Amino acid sequence: MKVQHARHWRRRTAEEQKATAYRGIALLVWIVLLASGVAAWFAYIVCDAKDRNSLLPKAPTASLQQAADQALLEQIPGRDLLVRSVTDTVMASGGFQVGDIYLTEQRLLERPETLDSEALSETAAQLNLLYQTFQVPMCVIAVPSAGELYAEDLLGGVLFPSQMDEIDAFYEQMDSLIRKIDAYHVLITMTDNYIYNRTDPRWTCYGAYGVYRNAIQKMGFSPVSFDQYVVTHVGTYRGSLYDACLYDDVTPDVLDVYTCTSGSTVTEMTAYLADGTDEAREMNQECDTADPYAYYLGEDCEKLVIRTDLENQKTLLVLKDSYANCMIPFLLQHYSKICVVDVTQMEHPLQELADVAAYSQVLVLCDADTFADTECFAHLFG
Repeated sequence: MKVQHARHWRRRTAEEQKATAYRGIALLVWIVLLASGVAAWFAYIVCDAKDRNSLLPKAPTASLQQAADQALLEQIPGRDLLVRSVTDTVMASGGFQVGDIYLTEQRLLERPETLDSEALSETAAQLNLLYQTFQVPMCVIAVPSAGELYAEDLLGGVLFPSQMDEIDAFYEQMDSLIRKIDAYHVLITMTDNYIYNRTDPRWTCYGAYGVYRNAIQKMGFSPVSFDQYVVTHVGTYRGSLYDACLYDDVTPDVLDVYTCTSGSTVTEMTAYLADGTDEAREMNQECDTADPYAYYLGEDCEKLVIRTDLENQKTLLVLKDSYANCMIPFLLQHYSKICVVDVTQMEHPLQELADVAAYSQVLVLCDADTFADTECFAHLFG
């Protein structure tokens, strides 16, 4: 009988891990560049002359360039095989880092970027101006990365960069009357639970519920107790961290839906799209997108207005990124109307999208990296 021995991880220094990962990534990059160059040359040759201008390089923004790079990688024939080869090479050599992704036995962790202090200061100034201009009670939540809570899962004692000092400094620069939620100290008490996805950098519904329970009290409401929710497992998926390394030893994530059995119901939900049109939507609907979080609110759009059957006349304006998608259902239990503006999709000044002074409260909920992206808040005042 063949005995299968338990796999032991060889511990290496951080420099050894980085060198091993970069050698593999360098090989992949050269192959990608070669393949993309050949494909571009072939497309240019075979297309009609009138179509060739569309193939000429333009000067995209940083975010568009990142999306284009990702799309290019995904379209290269044999891309998955190449990525798996790099990951297998790293693991076989005793490493556990592929690019900016750390591979652990429990989850994938993304190495965070150092937050730009000047950018955070600009964002804090914009939020201060928003509050001082409209005098609407405001609450701000900067969500930390999973690595802030699970870095000890890393093997070999690798030093994991922290963003907490920058987040604290960001909070300190905001008006004292703006309520700031310390999401880290809420989540650190819940780390034994499924609060962050294993293959995606964002939190789960339960992680969002933990922060909601704390934040909603500071916003003047009593939180809905957990036992009033029915949890439905919609399906499983592998997120963007998995797509970057195709490491199969981590358990797929579960897409959960929390339904309050005794709470409000949505009576109307309208999305306002970039082309100037609007469309009716429903909560928790499958849509044609690779992002699993789109299940909660639908595909990303600049503005979304949700009305409920509550008659308390309480209204909420939410400025958010995708982290807020799975928290919105909890907030719906307290407001008759919620206007959701996605700062990563904004193309118009905030005042063209919503009458800020008409809302009872403002909630700003984003990943810490989004707050450090000044482009995301550039449209608050035009």
